[in-house]
Amino acid sequence: MQLHLYFDREFDNIPPLDLLAQKIARTINSVFGSTVSRECYNVIVASGELVRQLNRDFRNTDAVTDVLSFPLGDEGEITGEIYICWPRVVSQAGEYGNSLEREFGFLLVHGILHLLGYEHGDEPNPEMRALEEKILERINLGRT
Repeated sequence: MQLHLYFDREFDNIPPLDLLAQKIARTINSVFGSTVSRECYNVIVASGELVRQLNRDFRNTDAVTDVLSFPLGDEGEITGEIYICWPRVVSQAGEYGNSLEREFGFLLVHGILHLLGYEHGDEPNPEMRALEEKILERINLGRT
C-alpha cells in the first residue's frame, strides 16, 4: 500500500504527518499481507467546507464529517481517496483526550478500512474497531 499525503492550502501549522502515514501503510501491509500491496491512496487533509461539500454531493448529507473515503477503481494508478477534516481532528482529539497524531491516525486507518470493504451503520462495527485498535497499537498509538 502506498499513501500520498496532501494538505488544503489553509493548513500550514499541522504537525508532520508523512511519517505517521507511512507507518500506518506499513502496518496495514503487515496485517493484510499481499491483498493490499497494490493499493495506492491519496490522503487529503481538508477543511470543513470541502468535506461538507463532498459529503453533500456524494452522500446526500449536508454536514461536516471527520473522514470520507472514495474508491476510484482499478483503472488508474490511484485506487482511492481519503479526505480527513483537520478541524474535526483537532476538536475530536480534545473531546476524546487524544493526541492529534492518535486522532489523525485513527481516522486514516478508519478511512483505509472502508476502502478495503469494511462498513458500519450508526454503531461501530466490532471487527472494524478491533482492527483499527490493533493497527494503532502496533505503531504505539493505542488507547491510553
